[in-house]
Amino acid sequence: MDPVDAVSRCGGAARFAHLEALVTRRSLQAAVTAGDLLRPAPGLHHLPGCPADVLAAAAVSGVRSCHSAASAWGLDLVDPPLTPHVTARRGSRATFRRTVVHRRDVAELDGCTDLATTLLDCLRCLPRRFALVPVDHVLRQGLVSPAELDELRWSLPRSDSRRALLAMADPRCGSALETVGRVDLLDEGFRVQTQQVLAPAGRVDFLIDGWLVVELDGYETHGRIGQFAEDRRRDAELAGQGLVCLRFTFDQVVRNRSWFVQTVRATWARGRPGTRVSPPGRGSRRRTGPAGTSR
Repeated sequence: MDPVDAVSRCGGAARFAHLEALVTRRSLQAAVTAGDLLRPAPGLHHLPGCPADVLAAAAVSGVRSCHSAASAWGLDLVDPPLTPHVTARRGSRATFRRTVVHRRDVAELDGCTDLATTLLDCLRCLPRRFALVPVDHVLRQGLVSPAELDELRWSLPRSDSRRALLAMADPRCGSALETVGRVDLLDEGFRVQTQQVLAPAGRVDFLIDGWLVVELDGYETHGRIGQFAEDRRRDAELAGQGLVCLRFTFDQVVRNRSWFVQTVRATWARGRPGTRVSPPGRGSRRRTGPAGTSR
């Protein structure tokens, strides 16, 4: 077999032990000399442009795992680490440059850990506020059912912190940004309702204590002129109902967590607006009794 075809069949990178039934050392050397294959380490060959995580997995005779596997599965991620994560068989001592190597026996599919293992690995390796992003994604897309996720959660030891984190998963979160914002607010002790319909304003991202609305605006959706006008209409409708609406961008939530949660907390601490005034032109401004609060 042509050595380039053989390496392609192995996913783009392979050790000679996985190629020797298909090609000879001489043909591999000829492909390296011609520039059709690269050999970064003895016995390791890969195609030009091979992704770093695929190469790392081949180098340790393992599979992609954690965020590297999540990317291969097409799952949402926020700021995945640049260092590939791979899993080698239990007892292996193989290493590879700039690579995190986990060592255990795992089920794999097409060079990656299976979906359940991938999710659990992300919960362990990713920062807490980002760890639920791929979990919410599989729920939202129907790749995993709520019942299957519960089964996965109960399979973990009671002392495993991932068990409580899985209990926070919510398929109603419509994006990675919403998942991060929701985790941050829950961790701050807020009681958050997701994707509530408040007619006539419509559906809102988060509703806290029945009166504080938090909207998270990704540029792709909310940067269009028509959507900008619609957001202003919705804000006016919410204000007309005596609700307070705060809007935050991706960078404000993801890159500036402390400011995001402090702004929400300061607004919440002031309480729901408790007075009303007469509309202009209908007599003097008259304060009425406090509107009910729900904290």
